[in-house]
Amino acid sequence: MAIARYENVTVQNVTTTTTNMGDQTTTLTNWFTSRAKVADVSNSLRIAERYRVYSDLVNLTFNYTPNTKEVIRNPHMYSITWSNFDWRIDNVREADDRMTVNILCVRNDPVVAV
Repeated sequence: MAIARYENVTVQNVTTTTTNMGDQTTTLTNWFTSRAKVADVSNSLRIAERYRVYSDLVNLTFNYTPNTKEVIRNPHMYSITWSNFDWRIDNVREADDRMTVNILCVRNDPVVAV
């Protein structure tokens, strides 16, 4: 069983724009820094017939604040930087007493040929 620990994380705004040529770009801008309880870190590798797919999951617990309330309402507009990687929000659950917010984040590395 892994040990839960508190670590620094940065929450970022995700903005998607389209260039004049029709290329889509994603821009991340820092919104705020916080300390989150990091738990249930899962690194997995799935090998298909021709490709390797790496998938990582992490469960982050934040205190309920106005900023996390905004993340709860629009999780697709935010990402979290932890351990020098960009994590996208997959699932958000707020506690019944609104004291904490659990955010399940996913990071997918590119598909790599075997």
